This record gives sequence, C-alpha cells and structure tokens, in this order.
Amino acid sequence: MKNYYLATALCVTLIGCSSTPQNTQLQPDPAWTSGQLDNGLTYHVYPDHEASVSVRLLVHAGSFQENEQQKGYAHFVEHMAFNGSKNFSQNDVISLFEHAGASFGADLNAYTSYQQTVYQLDLPDNTQLKPALTWLRDIGDGLEIASREVEKEKGVILGEFRYSRLEDKQVADKFYDHFIEGGPYEFKDALGTKESVTQANSQGLKSFYQTWYQPQLVEVIVSGDININDVVPLIEKQFSDWERGQTPKPAKQKITTFNEGDFIEYVGSSEPPSISLMTKRAPSVIENHAQQHQLWLDEFSQQMIQQRLNKAFNDAALPTQWVISQNYLMEYQRYSLTSVAFPAGEREVTQQKLLSTLASLRDYGVSENEIVSEVQVYKGLLYNAEKDWDQMDSVIHADYKTTALEVDQKVQSQRDYQASLGAFLENLDLDVINDNIEALLSSDYFLVVGVDKSEDQAEIVSSIDSLKAEYSKPGIQPLFAMTSSAFAIPSAQGDIVTKEQMYTDPHIQKWMLSNGIEMWYLRDSLAGEQVGLYYISLGGKEALDPSLYPAVEVTLPAIARSGVGSFTGSELEAHMDRESIQVYPFIDSTRHGIEFKLNKDGLAETFAALNAIVTSPNVSPDQLEAVKQEFIEARESFLESPVGQFDQAMNQNSFAPNSRHFLLDGKSVESVSADDVFSVYQQLFGQFRNNKIVVVGNIDPSELMPLVRQYAASIPLEKAAVPDFKVAYNTELKERIDMAINNEDSTEYILRVISEKSSEAVSETELPSSGHTEKQSAKEVFMEDLLQRILTIRLDGYIREELSLDYSPYAYSISQDGEPSYDWFVGALIAPENADKIEVAIDKVITDLLKGISDDEIRSAGKQLENDFTPLEISPVDQAWVVSRYLIHGYGVEALFDVNKMVNSISSQEMNELAERIFGENSRQVKSILRPKS
Repeated sequence: MKNYYLATALCVTLIGCSSTPQNTQLQPDPAWTSGQLDNGLTYHVYPDHEASVSVRLLVHAGSFQENEQQKGYAHFVEHMAFNGSKNFSQNDVISLFEHAGASFGADLNAYTSYQQTVYQLDLPDNTQLKPALTWLRDIGDGLEIASREVEKEKGVILGEFRYSRLEDKQVADKFYDHFIEGGPYEFKDALGTKESVTQANSQGLKSFYQTWYQPQLVEVIVSGDININDVVPLIEKQFSDWERGQTPKPAKQKITTFNEGDFIEYVGSSEPPSISLMTKRAPSVIENHAQQHQLWLDEFSQQMIQQRLNKAFNDAALPTQWVISQNYLMEYQRYSLTSVAFPAGEREVTQQKLLSTLASLRDYGVSENEIVSEVQVYKGLLYNAEKDWDQMDSVIHADYKTTALEVDQKVQSQRDYQASLGAFLENLDLDVINDNIEALLSSDYFLVVGVDKSEDQAEIVSSIDSLKAEYSKPGIQPLFAMTSSAFAIPSAQGDIVTKEQMYTDPHIQKWMLSNGIEMWYLRDSLAGEQVGLYYISLGGKEALDPSLYPAVEVTLPAIARSGVGSFTGSELEAHMDRESIQVYPFIDSTRHGIEFKLNKDGLAETFAALNAIVTSPNVSPDQLEAVKQEFIEARESFLESPVGQFDQAMNQNSFAPNSRHFLLDGKSVESVSADDVFSVYQQLFGQFRNNKIVVVGNIDPSELMPLVRQYAASIPLEKAAVPDFKVAYNTELKERIDMAINNEDSTEYILRVISEKSSEAVSETELPSSGHTEKQSAKEVFMEDLLQRILTIRLDGYIREELSLDYSPYAYSISQDGEPSYDWFVGALIAPENADKIEVAIDKVITDLLKGISDDEIRSAGKQLENDFTPLEISPVDQAWVVSRYLIHGYGVEALFDVNKMVNSISSQEMNELAERIFGENSRQVKSILRPKS
C-alpha cells in the first residue's frame, strides 16, 4: 500500500507551491484537458513530448466508505483487481505489461487510502495504451472476485500486515495511534483487521465493489506521449458502456482536529530515545498564493532551524542519531515537527541544548549569512522552472494530477508557479524570515517524547512542565562569527598530460593528469546549470589491515564533525550550503571516494573543496568521541533486537572475523584513536589505486581545465597495490540457522547462496576465497540485474500469487563490485505455521529457474532495465555515478551509451549458464529462519 501522506506532501510541495502578496487563487495548468462522459465518469488528459505514458484510475472510495462489516474491503477489492477480470486472466494482465517494460504487481500498481483507491500503470511508450485502458475498464465492473481467488488472496493481505503493522511499534507509530484516537480515522485502517480479512467472502466483497465502483465515482487520468484527438475518443469508446449507478459521490471529510496533547511513550526495539516539538500550522491543501507563501516560509524556517540545531550539537560535540525540522502532514492538516534523537543517558544535556537553541532562534533569529544558501535554493527553483517543467515525465504529471484530485486541489500552471515564486522571493528578506521563525517557535506546541527502556517514564512525565518552563525563558543572543570563505590554494599545481576524445564523440573526453588520475568529462546539453562530479578510487575497506576496520565505521562522520583545513565541521557545512554544493564522501567494501552535486557557478569552489577534503582532514578528539558514542548506541541497540541478533548470526556464520563484511559490535570502536582515523584516511585518500574523476555537465572545457590543473592534478598520491577483493568466508558454514527469538508473530526465511564467479567448478567443501583476476564485463553486470528481476517475478508468481504465502518475496545480490564471488539472498516473511512450506516453495522456484530461462523473460526484464536507465538522462550526478562505477571496475562504459544493444546481445544460453553458476550444484547454500519466541 503506497504511503498516502508522502504523496500528499509531494503534491503540496511541488504542485501547489507558489504565492503572491494577494490571495490570488492558484491558476490551473492549461495543458490538462478534462471532460465527462454521459455516465458521469470524468477524464483528464495531458499530452507531453516525453516518450512514456501513464494511466490512472481514481475511485473515490476508500476505508471511510466501509461499514462495520466491511473493514479492509476497499483494499481487498484493490487486490482482487489483479486476480482476473473480463478480458484478462491473472497471468495475462501481468505478462502483458511486464513485456511492455512496466513493473507490475498488486500494491506496486495500486494503493488504497482513507478516501480513495488508485490503480496506476506507467508504460515506456504508447504502444500498450489501449490494453492498459481495457484493464482499467475491467476494473470498473468486470472483476471476477471468485471465491477461490478471495481465499488465496487472504494469505497475501495477512502477509501485508506482517510487513506494515508491526507489534513492536516505533514511537512514531504509537504517536499516530494516539493522534487519531477518538476521531474518524481511528477504526479506518485501510488494511482493516486480521479478523475482517480472514472472514471476508466473495459475496461481501462483490457488494462493496458494486456499490462503490460506479462511473460517477471514478476519474481516469492519461499523460505522456499521446494525441488528445486519439485518446479522448479511446476513453469514450472504452468507458461509455459502463452503466451509471445510484451511489452519490462521497464528500471529502476534511478533518483537521486531532489529539494535540503531550505524548510520552517507550521506544521500540533498536530505536533511540528522542524528543520532538510539534506545532499546528495550516491546512495542508493550498488554494491560493498567500497560503503557498506561508508553506514556503515555514519550510524555509524549518531549514534554518535544522541548520542551527546541527551546528549547535556539532559545536558542542554532542552525539545525536537524527536532527530534523520538517512538515508533518495528516491528510488535510499540516504541522511543524522539530525532533532530536540521542544516545541513552544523554537526555538532560540534549534537551537543554535543543531548548536553548530554539529559544535563541525564537528571540534573535538568524543572520544574513545563514540564509544565503536557502535563498539560493529558491532562486534556483525559479531559474530552472522552465527546464524542470520540461523534464517532467508522464509519471510525475499523472501523480500530481491524481494527488490533486484526491484532496480537491488544482495542479498549478508553470506560468503561475513562476510568477508566484518570483513574488515570494521579491518579498523575502531577513526580517520576514525571522518574524516567521519567531511565530513558529512561539506558537502553542506539544511534545512527543520517546523514552528509552533504561529510563523511568513517570519521571519524564513529571519533568515536562519544567522543560516547558525552561523553554519559555528568554534565549541567549548568538554570536554570528564570520569564517574564512575560501579553501587553501595548493602550493603547486599539476598538469593535464594528455587529452583524448572518446568513441568519436566530441562530448566525451578523457584527460590523463600528471598525478595519474584519469578524468572523464561528459558534456551534457540537458544538464542546464547542474553538474555531477565523482572522485573515486579502488580500495575501500579491503585496502586496509583488518585492525583498522573499526576505525572505518567512524572515520567519515568524525571528519565531517571536525572539519577540513581552517574550517570546523559546522563551518564547512555552512560554507558548502552557502555555495549550494552537496558533498557525500563514502567508503565502501571495494571502493571509496567523494560525490559532489552542484550548480555551474560553484565549480571552482567544488574543485577547491575536493582538494581540501582529500588533503587536509581534521580529527577533533571530542568529535571523535561523540561519533563513537553515536555508533555504539545505534549498533548495540540493533544487535539487541531480534532482527539484529538474526543478522549477526547469519553474518558470523558466513564471514571470518577478519573479513571486511564481518558485522562489528558497538564496543569494537571504543579504542579507535584519532591516529587510527588519520591512518584510514591516508591509506585510502592519500594513495593511488586507479583513481578516476568523472564530471558531467554543460561546461566549456576551457573553464574546466584550469581548475583541474590547480586542484585535481595537484593532489599528492602514493602508488599502492589494488587488492584482489577476495571475500574471507568461513571455511565451514552451518547449513541451517534456526532462531526462535522474533518479537513479531512472523517468520523470516532466507536462503543464502554463495558461489564462485569463475566458471571453474568448486569442490563440495571449498568456498570462494581466492582472488579472481578476470575483470567482470558490463554484459555480466547487466545479466545479473536481469536475473534478479526474472527471479523476483517468478517468486511473486509462485509464492505470492499461487501459494499466497507472502506479501513480498525477494531476491537480491549482496556481492560488491569487484568481488570474485556471488552472494545472493532469496527470502520471504511468512506466517509461522508456513515455515516448512516456504522452504519447499523457494527450493522449487530455484530448481525451476535452473531448468531454463526463456527469451521472453529476458526481453521483458530487459525492457524494465532499459526504462530504469531513462531517468539518468536528466540527472548529471546519477550519470557521473554510473560512469564512474563502470570505469573504476573496468566494466567498460560503452554499454551505457547503448543500453538497448547490450540487453539485446544477451542470450538465453548465457542467462542459463549464469543461473547455473550462481544457483547450481557448485554453490553453497545456507537456510536461515527467524521464528517467533516460543
């Protein structure tokens, strides 16, 4: 079931977001054409130049339309739409759209919420539009809802409870239950209850279906590569014979009143203690520009609050698990939420820092220096509005329209958005921002407190009044200290030794730098002002001695808190924010590097930052201790939970203690020193192992070259050996792990399969442990992706659809790039009494897979893979990531320039050989089961 509130948030933020000083109503997007058939069905059509096509069927009936005997029926009927209809058998409808390249399945293509049910199909092109509309028409009055299928589907829906309605609830879930208690939402869970699902029958579901699935209650949305003169007649032809019913369209229940008192409750397992302040702000539905202005101003203020809190906790070297300030949407009402989570035992100092920082913000506001980066974000939205609108695909248009219809809101036009955003920026200044921060932080609020099991809940309840009294005191005026706004310039620059045009494409160039770094520049005319940059090297954890593995866990966060060069951590973060540069260093198992996402005008500062981050990290002992405490708290909490214990048991069964994949406990980092952190950093970022830089953007090379010479070619690097990336598996694996420790009434079953990537046979007792010198090709990478898709489809078809054992069986590879072994998980979350059945079922799916993969399956999965590459075209940073990955591991980037050609080159024989190598008789298998506590 899709998260309705997230969809609403996106709608409010992106469709209805612009404001002017007057209460001007939002102006609708004129590109949408709407009409109504004689039977009452309403349609909305949006022609677009993008190749994809999206269709939606919106039924204005959800859990609010159920009576006491029908709990969960709206959602149950949604599931039944995938189990056979007038024109489609279950398998026909799934295969039709999967062959078209669309991912397909119940709850992937539909969702049910409080007041609507939505069916959705996203197609790569318009060739399957007619059958897509035929299927939606079948949903109208052609569903079979056969008794046999109803009984089978019960197991799937009960499986959904196991995934989404946990008994060990997090504080957020407990708070939600409290928040809606006593109101219309309390007994309207879209899933219903386990009892109501178990007792459902075909007759009752048909009664609900026939009452609420009537054309006057339905809207059809079509967007994408379509001709309106063709699509409207097609809709009329498909839906006009649907007979109008007698059920009136239900009025939206726009509920805005909830339980707003303080809420203090124990946290769930592996969850840190926390404290949150919530303030009621405004209706979530935006009707005019003034409301939109207020939404934006609140979001701006929340960003300032989060920024200041991050700085306060960082400067004080206080450990936290999260710091957030954001909107909390409850259908038609919007709240502001500010929240901090922290290690157990740190409540007093954390709460004091939180309240004192908020009081300071409330009474003195922020400085001009602090708002620069966020103002730039909004200016960027205005500057790029036309390009961003042009790059929206059919999915975005269809989703915006659907969500707008759900909440009775207009989809705003581009011109109105731009005019409104321009007016918002014109009226935005420091006084306006600080007045809003003061209003937000002075409003009535209530607390949501997550209590650790080591704390006394009654004690915390009794302390609430004193906390509020503390917050009411005047805040302390902050010192707005200015710091250097520039990184140090390297004392000597390097050079670009050679420049080479690649693949006869003038827009793809390879430059060899004097320090050995190979830089690839892809000029992308669609990038606009955006630039993606990746600096990446082979190595990662495997380049280190195992004694430094604990230090890896804390190295990057310790340096992020401590800073670089003359910047402290908070100063560096503020500086990069002002420059609108996003930085993400990473250390993986087989590689490490830094990702940058930026605008063109930040190019010089990005290259300067790259040099400084690589060459001049700081490690403050206090910040290191804070980071270690954060890690210890998070890891120990996880390992105390049943899932953590299960993961640890599987991990320790598979890997030797010196393996880079061995799961460390929290105490492992206690003795990590600043010297250890520096050693990790120097051995990774100070050494050369096939280092690459990939830049994607629309930049003249003449602008790029001086920066490359000054900051990239000047990075000092010591040549080091590239590891062979062998995996240190245990020489003896238990073939079965069976643990009865789950605190949920469910059983997790995982089949782990380990095998050698080489084609040579492995003996019964031998595990992959030696290096594999042959480079994996791009073709093999594609094939593994296809195999995962094909296996998942087969698991869904057998375990979910035929046997009804699980809501979402899964299969995926956990092997890292460059590793010489395959390592796959195949699993399911099932009812405890079905543990033996799932083992047999998964064994059967694997056995059948080894009997052969068809060309038809390969083409279907291949089209899905091709479609997943499409969004890369408008994301320079994602392009930079994929290209850098293929370069650093020697896969060959040629495949990325013609995905269709690579997919079409893969034969069924090759896929069958791959399946045999991974799952065949030479593989080692471990079956692990997490059962409920006895």
